[in-house]
Amino acid sequence: MQEQKRYDAVIVAGEEAASRRVMRQHKALLKIHGKPFIHYVINALQRVEAVREIYIVGPERMLRAALKPCKQNLIGDKQIHFVEQIGNLYENVWRAFMASLPEASENRTRHEDKTLLIVPCDAPLLTAKELEFFISRCDMQRYDYVLGLTPEKSLKYFYPAAGRPGIQMSYLHLKEKNYRINNLHMVRPVKVKNRDHINRMYAHRYQKRLLNILRLGLYVIRTGGFRSYRLLIALQLALKCAEWRFEKLRRFFCRRAPKRDLERAISRLLNTRFAGLEVPYPGAALDVDNDGDFQALEIMFDEWRAHLENMA
Repeated sequence: MQEQKRYDAVIVAGEEAASRRVMRQHKALLKIHGKPFIHYVINALQRVEAVREIYIVGPERMLRAALKPCKQNLIGDKQIHFVEQIGNLYENVWRAFMASLPEASENRTRHEDKTLLIVPCDAPLLTAKELEFFISRCDMQRYDYVLGLTPEKSLKYFYPAAGRPGIQMSYLHLKEKNYRINNLHMVRPVKVKNRDHINRMYAHRYQKRLLNILRLGLYVIRTGGFRSYRLLIALQLALKCAEWRFEKLRRFFCRRAPKRDLERAISRLLNTRFAGLEVPYPGAALDVDNDGDFQALEIMFDEWRAHLENMA
């Protein structure tokens, strides 16, 4: 482990304008085998020695009510704290960060070395093995923000196939590999100087929508300059070529988007030391974004969970 041996974990379960409902429900409350998604996420965190305490940020009353019937099935003895949401993604994470600091601290915003593990609420296939891999390989001496990246190879098992449903996702087409952002973050919130940019980019994250592509492009030009914009264009064109199955063109644009250039662009944008970490375990990347994904997960859950638990 780097620096701290144990970290507080934050489950992001807020509902705001940029959130997407599935089956007309808050994604944290969708149920598999009678238990809400967030129940499985908590149990995965409870199994990880490097996790100290768990903070759940979102609509507190709704989350408490959803977890109450299955409270006896929650494993482990890590303390669980509920933090009422106040607004957007960045504000909710910051609120959880402040809640995790010692009450007696004179100036609680000076805790520059305080590091949080951020996990999603809508990834019931998340495993302790995946969390342990991610935490143990985050180099928090060199970086202040590490984001997990799952290679496409690890996700092919979960694609639709003859006779069975599946989940197929879009990727970041980089020079080295195709990656899916896996929703695991290790971050020192105080060391991310331009924290407000996170929420602005999160609002435009669905890049299959033309309006979001245009908005994100304009935002990147204003904040990151033309170097970052050229990288964004290469990523967008590679994504479109993948959708249209223009493989030669996709490879052409991928060569213009090396992973290190993306890390540097994000470091400049957020004014921090950022890196992407490859994680071979795909549980956190298998979040649910639409009704079809949920229906596939509901059918395949036991088989997929067994596959993940048995991954070497």
